[in-house]
Amino acid sequence: MQYPFTEEQLALADLTRDFMEREVAPVAAEIDRRLDPKDCYPGELLNKASHLGLRTMAVPEEHGGIGADTTTKALCLWTGAQIEIGVIKCLSQCWKMSNAIFKCGSEAVLEKWGKMFVEDHDCVGSFVLTEPDYGSDNVYRLNDPALGLKTSAVQDGDYFVLNGAKRFTSLTSWAKILLVFARTDPNVPVHQGTTCFLVHGDQEGVSYGNVHDKLGYRLYPNAESYYDNVRVHKDDILGEVNKGFHTFATVFRGSAELPACNTGIARGIYNFCLQHAKERIQGGKPIIEHQTIQHMLAEMLMNIEVAEQFMWRICWGVENDETYTTRFTRYGKVFSDQVALKTIAFATDILGGIGIMKETPTEKMMRDLLTFLHGDGTDSITLLRAAQTLDEPV
Repeated sequence: MQYPFTEEQLALADLTRDFMEREVAPVAAEIDRRLDPKDCYPGELLNKASHLGLRTMAVPEEHGGIGADTTTKALCLWTGAQIEIGVIKCLSQCWKMSNAIFKCGSEAVLEKWGKMFVEDHDCVGSFVLTEPDYGSDNVYRLNDPALGLKTSAVQDGDYFVLNGAKRFTSLTSWAKILLVFARTDPNVPVHQGTTCFLVHGDQEGVSYGNVHDKLGYRLYPNAESYYDNVRVHKDDILGEVNKGFHTFATVFRGSAELPACNTGIARGIYNFCLQHAKERIQGGKPIIEHQTIQHMLAEMLMNIEVAEQFMWRICWGVENDETYTTRFTRYGKVFSDQVALKTIAFATDILGGIGIMKETPTEKMMRDLLTFLHGDGTDSITLLRAAQTLDEPV
């Protein structure tokens, strides 16, 4: 791996790999095949990971974590994704949530919510933004106040009263901390009039609907939630009133999460294809000796390695480059999505029929890759969002 990782980063990657191979790999396929998506949440595995310090590793040292930076988080996510994406993505969700709380939270928030997250091994969080009728409208910066999320938050003294519905949001039914985005000023565009509220998962007025039955990422479930006159104290606002998307950007501005997910799964598929090509005999010899197979393996690995190198560039830029632009973050997501599709195409050719059989790990990996191509917005809307930053310096 041609990148100057520190000994501590490599040690955390080894810890992640050991946990994923020892605890997750033996049970992942069985959990993934459970018919009811409610039964796919890997709570026991996340609890075990928490006792190893993986759930809280993004928490600042002074608050009980190790303050893992962007590169460290991407390395651990990429490492875990090669084995099973759902569990490691649940942990990555925890890293994002703790990043938001400890970067944007007031002292009252840190004392209440930050302490709760650190001390409870079963505590996970959910970013509750997407609504039944508003998804891409929240990603692309539109100036019409009538567009974008409609969950409302009306002030009543020291409280805000939340009403609305959400769907497709990750870990919602199991989250003990909900980061709910609601309109506090409906007369301005959504990015100027939204606030992020911290809400207990079992708070009065909060209820849950369907857990979505997904193609892949089944160990990282998504669900519907509803808010009926949910009262939230003003001290439980994360960030500032009407600046909820600033809070959101603090977490996602320099995220290498999706490139790490995509390249990690893609490399896992490549590793299986390479081993298969060495063992599978056709035409009287291992198929890796056929030039067509060699060509496909080489192109597959080339695509993956280029995407990985750009991912590390994103991580370095977030931490070290004052001119870093969010355009790089969006490029990383879209390019790794494209690499994912090419990886699947090559893998189905190299593996033949065995590649889509449930007895092999690649069948699940392919479903996982396809499932999250829309993550943090579809590629089309993500490129349109990148186009809005073309005048920013490189």
